[in-house]
Formats: sequence, structure tokens, C-alpha cells
Amino acid sequence: MAGSVSDTLLQQAGVSGDPLAAANAMAARGEMDAAQKLLEDLVKRSPRRADAWFGLGQVHAQRNAFKPAAQAFKRAIQLIPHIPDGYVLLGNLYLRNGRTSQALDTYRDGLKHQPRNPLLHFNLGIGLRQSGDLEGAIASYKKAIELQPSYAQAYFSLGNAYRDLNRLEDAEAAYRQAIALEPNHADAYTNLGALLASKEDHLAAIEVSLAALERAPSHIHALRNLTLSLNKLGRFAEGAGVAISALAVAPDDTALNYHTSELLYGLIRAGELAKAQEFARQWRQVSPNHPVAQHMTAAILGEGMPERAGDHYVRETFDRFSQDFDETLERLNYRIPETLSNAALEAIGRRDIAILDAGCGTGLCAPYLKPAARKLTGVDLSGGMLARARERGLYDALHEAELNTFLAQTPDRYDLTIAADVFCYFGALAPSFVAIADKTAPQGIFGFTVEAMQGGAPVEGYRLGAAGRYQHDEAYVRSSLEDAGFNILRLEVVPGRLEMGKPVDFFMALAQKA
Repeated sequence: MAGSVSDTLLQQAGVSGDPLAAANAMAARGEMDAAQKLLEDLVKRSPRRADAWFGLGQVHAQRNAFKPAAQAFKRAIQLIPHIPDGYVLLGNLYLRNGRTSQALDTYRDGLKHQPRNPLLHFNLGIGLRQSGDLEGAIASYKKAIELQPSYAQAYFSLGNAYRDLNRLEDAEAAYRQAIALEPNHADAYTNLGALLASKEDHLAAIEVSLAALERAPSHIHALRNLTLSLNKLGRFAEGAGVAISALAVAPDDTALNYHTSELLYGLIRAGELAKAQEFARQWRQVSPNHPVAQHMTAAILGEGMPERAGDHYVRETFDRFSQDFDETLERLNYRIPETLSNAALEAIGRRDIAILDAGCGTGLCAPYLKPAARKLTGVDLSGGMLARARERGLYDALHEAELNTFLAQTPDRYDLTIAADVFCYFGALAPSFVAIADKTAPQGIFGFTVEAMQGGAPVEGYRLGAAGRYQHDEAYVRSSLEDAGFNILRLEVVPGRLEMGKPVDFFMALAQKA
């Protein structure tokens, strides 16, 4: 029989009967304070009631109170060690709180009492995958399926583990089996769609992504997959329409904003500037605060051009591409790091010097600069790019910072500063050139590249191209250097990279501090 606290709470809630059922109903309605008080009173008066301890643990877990939740689940397990639910609940609590090792021990303890419980084997697989033991996870998922052949979620998770191991055929088969068992499994359709897209089977990927969206119309990953595949197939307008509609619901989704950028650039390349601009106006309306939308709509519409790309945009862009950045540039026949570095070292004509690699990225200039360096310093805004640069082991110091902020704070002076393609993300050059001049030793060299403007120059001497990179006029580059106190040694056009199979011209400049 419930005590006075329980009676009072039940009366206040207007219910009668079992306090546990009432507490569960309260929790379901979001009345967590009342549910917790009722359960705490119940376990105080009936301390051997395991189901009440389970309920109390779940309330604490929902409130992100790790310690009391764990204590409640442990007490329930002590009372009924042969029931798998407690091990599952406690293990899942550990996983959610990053305690993977404790979670694995808990699931294994449960399997000592219930070795043929499929849920325990499945959750053990989840924990093993999180710990990086993919083969162990696969074995656990397979055991869960052996014990429960209709276990669709186990097939889905098995597919994820196979995908992590790049066993794509096995992953596809597992996803398809999950769908066969549970035809409304939107996540299985979504992951299958991403897998098919990774195999460049974009027609099939689109079909599967649409199937996912039939079941879950706002599934963000399925929407991303669909826009990606439409872009790959050159169905730019269709993809842009999907992306804009999705951003109306999820305006801050970074991947969708990038996909929109790529789709609109595809429209421009296809000669449909007016249509791209129409979508850009819609994009600006639905996603007004995202840095990618702000930067790229300015580029496409030619309205509100900033003096340089925002820090958030630059960081997001290069973090996003850091893992395959070098390989992508190699395919684009990118040779600027070698060309610029060698030209700059020839200009300075000496070694044992202090070198700043400004906007160092993944460190593509470092192999050419390091042999001449007394100290080689790199600075970049992208932590992802710096992680790749650090792997080279060539820099004496690496700093994650915006270039002008770094220059304002560092006490060092440099004999040589290199900036390979950094100023493709700066329109106004004067602030950076002045800051670099201030940190350049007497007779020091400054070498950099910028994308050359095609056609007539606007008043500012630069413009923001449709790809989101700034292009500069030669006269503006010259005047910016001279005003900062540099003497120009060389300023010439060099091939930078390929775009759509055609070379893109860059200005390569070498200047000496006066």
C-alpha cells in the first residue's frame, strides 16, 4: 500500500491504483518531478520492488542524472539478476555517457545469465562497434540474428559495421534484408541510398532515397543523399528545389547548404545563371544565417559582397574537405605549392631563415620550404587541415587561427612569408598585406598567388566568383603591395589548376620589403 507521499501525489495527479503505473504515466506526460518523487517514495517503502527501481532509473536517465540512474539500475539487477532488461538499460546508460568499457562489461554480465538473449547480443554489438571492434560487432549482430531471424534492426546495424569495413556488398545485402523484414525502415533505405551513391549508382540511389522519404519525409540524411545524387547526375534544378525545400525545415544543416552551393554552381556552369539566381534568392530567404548561404548567395547574386570570406565559412569549408584535399588537388593538376615555394626561395637566395606558411592547409608547401628553414611556422583557420599538416612532421610550430589575428598577436618576424591560394578567400588585400609587411624582416620576401580576374575589373579591383572564390585585378594587386611597403619583384600569370577540364589562371607575386 502506498504511503502518505504517494497518496498525496496520486491525489494531486487525479489518479488511483498502482503508484508505478501512475509514475510511468506522469513521466510520459513530461511530469518528471512528480514521477521521480512518486518512485523515490515507492522504493523507500518497498525497497525490493525491482520494477520500481527500473522506473526510477529510467526517470533519472531521461533527466541526464547519470549517477542516480546507474545506482537505480544496479539495484534492480541485484534484485533480479536473471532478467536481461536491467543489463540493457544500465549498459545503454554507460554508452550514452561515453563509458564504453563499462557498457561492454555490463552486457557481458547479462549474457552470463541469459546467453541466448538477442537484445543483449545486439547491444553488445553496438558497444563493440563504438569501441572500434568491428569484427566483434559483426559477430554479435550475427548471433542476435541467429537467435531472432526477424531482427531487422540487427541486420541494419550489421550493414553499418560492414560499411565501416568497406565490405559494401555485404553491407548492401544486410540493408536489403532489414528492409525486407521491416518495409518502413527509413534508416535502412537511407543508408542503402548512401552506399549506392558511393558506388556511383546514382539512379538507384535516388530511387532508394525517395523510398526513404516516402516513409520519413523530413529525414535529413535521405534529403542530403537525394540532393547529392541529383547533382552527380547533372539534375541541378531538381536537386536545388529539393535542397531549398529541405532547408526551409532545417536551415542550419551544413551539408545541405553545401549541396545547394554545388547545385547552383552546376546550374551556372550549364549556362542557367538566371535560374541559379532565382534559387539563390530563395536560399537566402530560407537559410539567412548560415555562413555558406551568406557567402555563396553573395557570390551568385553579386549582392552584398564581403571584403573577405567569413571565418566560419572558411573553417567549415576546409574542415569538410581536409581528408581528401590533397588527392582532389592532384586530380586538378595543382602545382602552385611547388612553383611558388621554389620561386620564393630563389628570390630570397639564402637558407637558415624563418618562414611563415600562411594558410598552410595540409602542408603542401612544407616539403619545398623545410630544407631552407631555421624555423617553419604554419597557420591556418581549419583544424582539420592542420591535423593533416601535423602528420607531415615538417613544421616547427602550427597555429589554428585567422591569419590577420595571428599576425597581430605573434612577436615573431619572418624572412619569408608564403601564401599559396590563401587570398582566393580575401577580397580586400590591403589589411593582410600591411599586417604581413609589419612582420617581415628587412629585405624579407612575400610570395603569394591569387586567382586572376577574367574580364573587366569592378571599382574595388576584385570580385567574388560564382564558385565562392575571389578574383583579383592585376592593377589592384600591384597597388595593394606597393601601398603596404613592398617592392614588386615578379607578378606574372601562372596556371593554377583545372576547372571543368580547363586551366584557371592565377597571378603569382613575389615582393620584397622596402
